[in-house]
Amino acid sequence: MNQIGLVGRLVREIELKEVGEDKVVLNNTLAVAKRGKKENGSQADFIPIVAWGQVAKLMQLYCEKGHMVGLTGRIQSRSYVNKEEETVFIVEMVVDEVHFLQNKKIEAAAVSK
Repeated sequence: MNQIGLVGRLVREIELKEVGEDKVVLNNTLAVAKRGKKENGSQADFIPIVAWGQVAKLMQLYCEKGHMVGLTGRIQSRSYVNKEEETVFIVEMVVDEVHFLQNKKIEAAAVSK
């Protein structure tokens, strides 16, 4: 079984890329807090994420950099050859569902009051 659930903060602003006819993809990183604290503050793991289609569009509408989200999906590994002709291996989370733990529209209303 290949299932994963993570809660963390988005590291970058949301950007969708079109990859073919009516296909969009979102690539970002999720900062997931580690238990306990180190001397210099809290620690986090930085997990690459990829979302496709409707999930990606929803994340673009309701999320921004720094927002806390809950994600469910699966782990995927892949590789490619870079410009230097070296093989690069990637392990990332493919997002199937997003749970909005912060709403940017609510935050914007609170800031404007």
